[in-house]
Amino acid sequence: MLKTRLVHCILWLSLLFPQVALAQTQEIKEYTVTKGDTLWSISAKELSDPFLWPKIWKENPEIKNPDRLYPGQKIEIPIYLIQKEVKEEPPKPVVKEEPPKEVTKKGEKPVAEKPVAETPIPPLLEKSLLVSSGYISSSISSLGKIIGAPSERNLFGNNDIVYVKPSSPVEIGDKFYIIRIGDLVKDPLTGDKIGYISTIVGVAEISKFEYGETEATIVETFHDIATGDLLDTYYEINPPLIKEPYRKPDIAGVVVGTKDQRMANTNYDVVYINKGLKNGIEVGDMFRTLAVGEHRVPNGIIQIILSQDNSSTAIVRKCTMPVAIGNLFVPFEDAD
Repeated sequence: MLKTRLVHCILWLSLLFPQVALAQTQEIKEYTVTKGDTLWSISAKELSDPFLWPKIWKENPEIKNPDRLYPGQKIEIPIYLIQKEVKEEPPKPVVKEEPPKEVTKKGEKPVAEKPVAETPIPPLLEKSLLVSSGYISSSISSLGKIIGAPSERNLFGNNDIVYVKPSSPVEIGDKFYIIRIGDLVKDPLTGDKIGYISTIVGVAEISKFEYGETEATIVETFHDIATGDLLDTYYEINPPLIKEPYRKPDIAGVVVGTKDQRMANTNYDVVYINKGLKNGIEVGDMFRTLAVGEHRVPNGIIQIILSQDNSSTAIVRKCTMPVAIGNLFVPFEDAD
């Protein structure tokens, strides 16, 4: 009888284990790529955090270039990424109520009032998004470039080792931003040259000198990094702190570029405009955008996050239609 029960138990376990293994292999979500998708945009859509795209890339080794996806392609997204815990909001500062003022007797010193804690000003956006948002540079210059890697790969991510060719002597521990230069940007209305869209895609740190080569370790990644990307000065970039209500100045112009050369159609997408500090634009300024066709139709709201002499970088705060190159930006009252 005992032997019979043991046989039954073994048979039952043999049926159970494949089901457990199958359940484990099914802990993924299959995503079908649509036109214009990149791992960056898929991560933003599915994981609510575009900077998790390297984790999706790691789970899909057949993808050679995260920016080169094709419609209908199947991508596996681990369920544990989708079910990540919601970050707790930082506790709000406690504002203590002032005690009622006491009436002092003659000759007594009045009790000093306790200062009321001020509510901190929240940053306009996260640091990683600000760093990777890009800007328009009037010329191309660099402190060196990535020329290859010991792995002989052409695309790199966090902790990868690359060979760099600096334009001047460097030391171990020196850090550089890794910059990618885009196409020449021209004003779509006048045809005037504005500059080149420059995007910070990562941070590299000089790590070794060996056999005549200078090696660097990629210590931070904001986008895919490739051979030929340039090195630029590293410095701390901190998100701007601007008090509400935000300015809505009487300035108008045109959208001359978008990040990754695609239409901006979600919150926090990045666009570039043809006005800057010399025109009176400041970080935090808000504008409406207008799609221009047979009619001028309000299609979004943008906010300035970086302003240079003749151009500015802005994020899309709200849009009802995609914001595209050639759209106008205008004061709020002009669109009402």
